Amino acid sequence: MDSAVSNQREVRLSAILNVFDGFVTIRKTVRHLCAQTIRDQLEIVFVTTPSTPPLPEIPMLGLVGAWQVVVVPERPTGAAGWAAGIRRARAPIVVLCEDHSFPEPGWAEAVLAAYRENFAAVAPALGNANPRSLISWANFLLCFLEWYSPHDSGPVSAGPGHNTSYNREVLLEYGGLEHWLNAERLLHFDLAAKGRTIWLTAHAVTRHVNISKPGSYLAQSFLGGRVFGAARAAHWPAWQKVMYAMAFPLIPGVRLYRIARALDSPEKRRESRFFPALPWILAGLLFHALGEAVGYLSGAGGSIQHYMQFETHRSQHVDERDRWLLTDGDLHPSHARATGSEEYTS
Repeated sequence: MDSAVSNQREVRLSAILNVFDGFVTIRKTVRHLCAQTIRDQLEIVFVTTPSTPPLPEIPMLGLVGAWQVVVVPERPTGAAGWAAGIRRARAPIVVLCEDHSFPEPGWAEAVLAAYRENFAAVAPALGNANPRSLISWANFLLCFLEWYSPHDSGPVSAGPGHNTSYNREVLLEYGGLEHWLNAERLLHFDLAAKGRTIWLTAHAVTRHVNISKPGSYLAQSFLGGRVFGAARAAHWPAWQKVMYAMAFPLIPGVRLYRIARALDSPEKRRESRFFPALPWILAGLLFHALGEAVGYLSGAGGSIQHYMQFETHRSQHVDERDRWLLTDGDLHPSHARATGSEEYTS
């Protein structure tokens, strides 16, 4: 593993960012990181491979406290990249970042302010960056409901995958960190079982671009379920795997009930377009439950690698009207008029 470090300034938070297709795909996320109120205390860790296009000169990186490029020989999954970046990070707190999740300016400051002595992780609040699409809302509610417009900060059982920050020393206690980062919810459950606290801060907000293509949404739901089921059942006896797999028809109903309860105000139900999106929500829940059942019985197979395609190539899995959200530029006025939306702000 090679690493190129920009400077030796002291930093408090390292943002780990996989680079898969060159700088253009991560430019918007980098711009949001460079706009943080405490950017001088922030390090950006870019994880690449020898086949990744080299990063160009990036003047905006002069705004942050430090940055480095970590080159790994291969990166079979995004989790492998994040794990490599965590090991080389220089700050005591690390945060996983994505090319389709854009933190607001006060995000980093709020994350650091939330840490206390026994906190293993701090989770942000999430907003939907492509709210026009019913499929986007269904995907968002299935994946990020627990962190959507929280009323208050407080302890939670888990944080959002690929968007949570961690005490770096706590993470490095785990052998096989790549495995744990493939199914972060199970990592969070393990942290809780060990008496560690995961804290949700309502003051750190990042806006997430969600899948909005029908086929991609259903495939990602199935594969996500299979990855979760396989990881959850890795050490179960055969009888327990069969029992949980047979119970899969119950899971959509249970999760739908939880979604309805979590959308605990008319404003949340209206903003999330819960009732119009309900058919897509039900479809996603069913596909995820089917994937879980397959994962319990057959393991992950190649589902981890297939699933990561949805995370690392998000532009291929949003519709044409949402694709511009992933580019680092303003919406052309004619596009805004064509979509009839004034919500498209970055």
